[in-house]
Amino acid sequence: MAARTAFRRRTRRRDRRAVRLTEGPRTGIAIVGCGYVADSYRWRLALHEDALKLIGVWDHDPQRLAAFSACWGDRAYRSLDEVLSDPEVSLVLNLTTPESHAEVTEVAIAAGRHVYSEKPLGMTVAEARRMRDLARAAGVRLASAPCNVLGESAQTLWRAVRTGVAGKVALAYAELDDGMIHRANYRTWASRSGRIWPARGEFETGCTFEHAGYAVTVFAAMFGPVRRVTAFSALLVPDKRTDPPLPHPAPDFSVGCLEFDGGIVARVTNSVVASYDHRMRIFGDEGTLELREPWDYASPVKFRAASVGRLSRLMERKLGAGFGARRLSPVRPTPFKTGRGAPTMDFMRGPAELAEAIRTGRKCRLDEDFAVHVTEVTEMLQHPDRFNRPAVVESSFAPIEPMDWAR
Repeated sequence: MAARTAFRRRTRRRDRRAVRLTEGPRTGIAIVGCGYVADSYRWRLALHEDALKLIGVWDHDPQRLAAFSACWGDRAYRSLDEVLSDPEVSLVLNLTTPESHAEVTEVAIAAGRHVYSEKPLGMTVAEARRMRDLARAAGVRLASAPCNVLGESAQTLWRAVRTGVAGKVALAYAELDDGMIHRANYRTWASRSGRIWPARGEFETGCTFEHAGYAVTVFAAMFGPVRRVTAFSALLVPDKRTDPPLPHPAPDFSVGCLEFDGGIVARVTNSVVASYDHRMRIFGDEGTLELREPWDYASPVKFRAASVGRLSRLMERKLGAGFGARRLSPVRPTPFKTGRGAPTMDFMRGPAELAEAIRTGRKCRLDEDFAVHVTEVTEMLQHPDRFNRPAVVESSFAPIEPMDWAR
């Protein structure tokens, strides 16, 4: 991080005015951080070649940088200073480790660059607020992952809520259980450029900070800002079989109830203990909507009418809650194929959304206010001991518009 610190000192003496976007229809971007998730972003760049132009990549690890650059054929910058001194780069994709997000974002903002950060925006809501305030003071735009709320499956679910398919919504559940990953053969999980899944970082950051955003963003887009959070978290399996042992493992289980305006309540569960289950369900007075996998843009959305008669309730008990569900038509076909290791999400849709918002002067759907809000709620879920119970959420955001093709 010495290079980043030195660059920050130099940029304090520079003009803080934001660098303008590259002339023409495409926005010049640079990837900072070439770790495991960077391959998922890079894989989907081709879907946005009319809007995004990758200028180059950088990582503080020379071997990792060389492997990523060789895999994708991208220009490798020699330093972060070189990235932020390149006038072609208007938007920085901060794909570093979670504990480095705030520091790298701050340096990029000081250099007058717009930033799209991997989640979380900061490891605390205080960090996230500081990034938001710095971006506004510098006149640059800031947004953060996850972007699955922009995907076809989430947009299909959202349209069903808006159009009243399930009637008046009262309750929502999100399961983000990944199974006992520490017992899986994760040491063989490699990205396309050869980066092994960063187990130590994942276990120390915590499954809630890593995954809760996939549910919180969808629920917040549908129902508005979270007003209160009542949560519990615990470290159930301290020994994650790492070598050496983890000095500070994060909670591996959390559960929280999120209260929204209008009386809607959502329960969000995160763990790397319970068996794999990523269902999102929304319960209305006319029935239940279900999205089986929020990480998959092609995941079907199903609706099952409420069981109110004696026979239908008996069938539900005998055959399960999925009995009689019908698949809803997606808002549009998913514009990419998966398989052979390809990601089931379009990770580049978030950066493309930010770039288009900057280019057209509109509000970004994943803007800094939304990112701060998601960070605050996530911190309340993972670390309820830091807040009152129930915790009152201080952040808010303006209403988010569905995608144009999903209206």
